[in-house]
This record gives sequence, C-alpha cells and structure tokens, in this order.
Amino acid sequence: MAFLPRALPLLLLAVVCIQLSGVLADGPDRCWCLNTLKKRVPKEDIEEFSIFPKRSKCENTEIILTLKPVNHKTDGVQRCLSPDTKQGINLQLCWNRKNVNNTSTLKISNCF
Repeated sequence: MAFLPRALPLLLLAVVCIQLSGVLADGPDRCWCLNTLKKRVPKEDIEEFSIFPKRSKCENTEIILTLKPVNHKTDGVQRCLSPDTKQGINLQLCWNRKNVNNTSTLKISNCF
C-alpha cells in the first residue's frame, strides 16, 4: 500500500506529459516562407510547386518551388516565391485551374 501514494503522482505526471505532447505535436501553424524570391525563376529550373493559402497563424499565401537537381546526386532544392510577382500570380492562376484533385503539388509542366 505504501507504493500507491508514490505511484499516483508519477502516473498523473505521465498523463499530463502525454496530454501536452499531443498539443505540442499539432504545434503552431506558422509560415514556412520567411524569405521569398522576388525575381523570376526560369521554368526550366522548376520541377514542381505547391501553394499554401493563408492560414490561422500565417497571413501570407506561400508558393514553394521545388527546383530540379543541379546534378543527379542531390535532391531538388526548395525555394519560396513571392506570390505578388508576375510569376507568382501566374502560378496561382494555373494552380486554381489545374489542381482539381486538390493534390499537394503540381508539376510545372502542367502550367506551361
């Protein structure tokens, strides 16, 4: 019986930790793009792109470009493009026209 009074606080602590881990796992829905490109990226250099609309904790529309690998040994690099540039506006228009299945990414070849 002496074991029960000592085990109860540990059990309560474990329950609190599990509850907090669920809250922290969801985490803040912050912006992914801290810096955006303002210049045009050649379409030949872009493999695919994603567009994320404004969210509760990010008031910016975000366009994330996946660039083609420079050599075959590296993965594609991701860069953020400003949604206010001419290219950003065109990609958003294409996204709205072509992304009828609500996929997370769209190949650049679908737009040009």
